[in-house]
Amino acid sequence: ENIKKQGKTRKRITEIQVKINKRIVLAGGPSTGKTSVIYELTKLKFHCFKEAARDILSDYKQRGSEFKSDPIKISEEIFKRRHHDYKIADTLNCKENLAFYDRGIHEITAYLRSIDNSSSYWDNLPSNYKYDLIFIFQPWKEIYKKDEDRIEEFSDAEKISPFIDDIYMESGIKIIKVPNISIKERVKFILNNS
Repeated sequence: ENIKKQGKTRKRITEIQVKINKRIVLAGGPSTGKTSVIYELTKLKFHCFKEAARDILSDYKQRGSEFKSDPIKISEEIFKRRHHDYKIADTLNCKENLAFYDRGIHEITAYLRSIDNSSSYWDNLPSNYKYDLIFIFQPWKEIYKKDEDRIEEFSDAEKISPFIDDIYMESGIKIIKVPNISIKERVKFILNNS
């Protein structure tokens, strides 16, 4: 019986030692400045999860495919990576207990809705993931850039943004819109409001 009590005590101590990090998503359409801010936060030694979709979409592009050719399969791969990042956040030792995400799970549903390819599965999925705070980046033509992996036009960024706004509003998570200011000012704004 004494061993049983020791086991319970160890379990409680372990539970107490679990560090709860605040999960903060930088959300928004393509080329709105999220990744630039994530890069600066990383330089300041904050834990940041990079955008999963970029690598996955790049792999598909190399195989001659794109998101619209198989959005469900690609979304499933993005989901696996984002789910993993979401789950491990509490096991990490994060500066100021802040874990930043370059996009959240909810945005998978937003993208599928934007191309009329969502389903009840994807519509219900975000309810299982409660981030603590969402910073929304709006389309900003002056900083918009295409590259080999970002093939969307600025009009595509404008089209997806309301879907992203809506999915996070539906979730009931606190949303803060990020002003169109310099990267360093955005970082300061985000840290002051986290």
